[in-house]
Amino acid sequence: RTPRKSTWQLLGNSGCRCVPTGLDNRLLLTNNFLSIADCSEASLADIVFIVDESSSNSTANFQLVRGFIHKIVEGLDIDCKRVRVGIVLYSNKASAQVYLNSFQEKTDILQFIKILPHRHGLTYTGEALEYAREKMFIKEMGSRKEQGVQQVAIVITGKSQDNVTSHAAALRRAGVTVYAVGIKDADENELRQIASDPPNKHQSEIKMTNNASYDTSAFFSLLILGCLQTDEADMFFLIDHSGSIEQLDFADMKTFINKFINTFHIGPYHIRVGVVKFSDTPALEFDLTTYPDKPSVEKAVDGIIQLGGGTKTGLALNSMGPHFDRAKATRSHKVREYLIVITDGESEDNVKDQAAKLRAQGITIYAIGVKLANDTQLLEIAGSQERKFFVNNFDALKPIKNDIITDICDLPSQQA
Repeated sequence: RTPRKSTWQLLGNSGCRCVPTGLDNRLLLTNNFLSIADCSEASLADIVFIVDESSSNSTANFQLVRGFIHKIVEGLDIDCKRVRVGIVLYSNKASAQVYLNSFQEKTDILQFIKILPHRHGLTYTGEALEYAREKMFIKEMGSRKEQGVQQVAIVITGKSQDNVTSHAAALRRAGVTVYAVGIKDADENELRQIASDPPNKHQSEIKMTNNASYDTSAFFSLLILGCLQTDEADMFFLIDHSGSIEQLDFADMKTFINKFINTFHIGPYHIRVGVVKFSDTPALEFDLTTYPDKPSVEKAVDGIIQLGGGTKTGLALNSMGPHFDRAKATRSHKVREYLIVITDGESEDNVKDQAAKLRAQGITIYAIGVKLANDTQLLEIAGSQERKFFVNNFDALKPIKNDIITDICDLPSQQA
């Protein structure tokens, strides 16, 4: 029997209590972070749907929106330890229908989506974004932001009757990745103001036809959930600290590194992280075995000092082989090895041969170029277009994190 609607709403933190129940071969809660054995089953995120129920969205169209949300949720791994879902409806005012900790079972939330109310009114999308930031993405209502779980908002809206720009920016600054899904009379420029950068990866549209088949494949290709992949790997960051990088940009690079490693279970028997910085010459900042846990690694990254100089990326790449060789000797078995190179300029020396040697050694390389980085050299470093990235500014590094993690998650099946 379907429960009455009143018993399904606003459950607060009574619905989903996540506590470790012992050693499980799929999922283990340790140090407040999830270590997941099988990445293909391990999407991890807190997702809040922010849904326009105003009068501009007809009853027939709202039914299509229900179907769209239903299909998205149906494709997610709903569990209080994996993907949590919340729902906000708004018109003149916003109201929470489902908090992030309201449901434990996918079947329950799917049932509730079918009976989402449609109450009409004006379209105050800006106020709804503010409501979600203040009332939904908080620990008391089930947000796991403090545990490093990705925070995602999916805004399904027509044209707003209030300003969205400042409210959307505040939501993004709070660490929420925002996807904008347009319906009916949605304004494309407004959707861009709502969505995270880059817009082409965070913006979509629901075609409102009575024959809609809810093809959500395109949307799923946009939606990247935080996946805590392999339980064991060795990962070096090779970072440019030459004189062409401004102080604030260098700080953004360190923030990117800490946000990146926050996704993984750091430890001597899990993911080990090291950093080498380079300008005219490479210098080991700290080795894979120097720091045993996430807090100490993050503190060490924060303490990296930029000294300036030229940009000899090839020499730096050449120095990485011995670091990985020493790391092998400290493991009882072979683990995956990753090198993430971040540079803002053209290398003064050859990079192609040095990078090829590392890849031949079994090391997967990701090349991230910023500002004046040479695209040809980035490709020579990465060895493939899929592992080559470029952004115009250091403060735009954040979205790359998800692309690299997605690729890392795909590697076992690719290389098995």
